[in-house]
Amino acid sequence: MDAMQFNTKSDFLYESLKDEIIEGKLRSGERIIISDVAKRYNVSPMPIREAINRLQQDGFVEVKPHVGARVAPFDPERHKELMLIRTELEALAVRLSAEHIDEETLQKLEDNLKEMEECFKTKNNKKYGKLNREFHLTLYGANPYKILYELITSLWARSEFSRGVFERNPERNETSLAEHKAIVEALKNGDGEKAAQILRKQKIEATAMYMKHYEESMQ
Repeated sequence: MDAMQFNTKSDFLYESLKDEIIEGKLRSGERIIISDVAKRYNVSPMPIREAINRLQQDGFVEVKPHVGARVAPFDPERHKELMLIRTELEALAVRLSAEHIDEETLQKLEDNLKEMEECFKTKNNKKYGKLNREFHLTLYGANPYKILYELITSLWARSEFSRGVFERNPERNETSLAEHKAIVEALKNGDGEKAAQILRKQKIEATAMYMKHYEESMQ
């Protein structure tokens, strides 16, 4: 991850530590020692503490007195609740986006799909996941309500535990790509209801797949 693409060291550390948690490099219950992180990333303690506070707010880290910061255990019920709320808010955003989306944004979505297709062919699952996020947030950003977009991005940040599973188990990528194309076609036709229906189905199936992998990992 390139530190230059972030506005602050705190932002860089937040994303870097979150990636380590999602990818399993930092495991559930493992302590996050500030001095170790400082050496690893060649930074002072202050931005690390700021990043840890944000990770705590998003449910990735828990901080206890006299113990410090640890990677929070995954809570399946919390994740299902987050995804239920996300699904409905995102479906609403898609319906609204269909009424306001412009040609420039549609072109961005189509360009994104071309990159996703290339990643699918070359099995670049990590980049595919990042493009997937970019696609969805571009899509929701076309809706006229800033609060709705802010709620969605906040919920995405809190529910990214699933990203690592999809990167390691990309069997749904082909279906996902077809769904994205269908959403763009629906938007071109001004059919917000159809776009929202496709998106809702996608979210429900992706959540079910993630929970299946989680349950299998616990056996």
